[in-house]
Amino acid sequence: MVQIRRVIFIVMIVSVGGFLWLAQEQQNFERGAIGSVAHAQPGHQAPSFKAKTFLGEDFQLDQARKSGIVLYFWTSWCPYCQASSEAIEEAYQTYGNEINMIGVNAGQHDRRSDAEQFIERNDLHFINVVDENGAISSNYFVPPVPTTVFIDQNGIIVHRKTGAISSTELEAEIESLLKGES
Repeated sequence: MVQIRRVIFIVMIVSVGGFLWLAQEQQNFERGAIGSVAHAQPGHQAPSFKAKTFLGEDFQLDQARKSGIVLYFWTSWCPYCQASSEAIEEAYQTYGNEINMIGVNAGQHDRRSDAEQFIERNDLHFINVVDENGAISSNYFVPPVPTTVFIDQNGIIVHRKTGAISSTELEAEIESLLKGES
């Protein structure tokens, strides 16, 4: 019993430390204290990219505009990506005709077969592309997953969230995109 408590305590400490690190990384990034100016930051043009979807189709970010874009970076092994994927899928079901929802699997940190199972198991219908060599993640400065980037209809990054995103946060940011308030 004491051993189980120790394990739970260690897991809790590591989790808290991870969250604190993510929060600090996000603050440093927003202040411009890390990353080069080439990295995607709110207020700057979103880096364009081409990638293959999991269905083998070509995808180009510049062709996906509508009223905005939600880029969601994930891996299959990330527990926070699981919860965020559910929120993204719900938002896609509600706003998919107005906003592009694009999942970006950080393929350099994931196995393709695991990612495919993740998409199937979670019944994800929004477009998901593979970032095989990490170039997309690098251009968007995505060290941890999940990371969600909101891009307005003019291609400007208006907000980014590092870590899990709730349905409430997601809906508020999408509503801002739709109103052009971002």
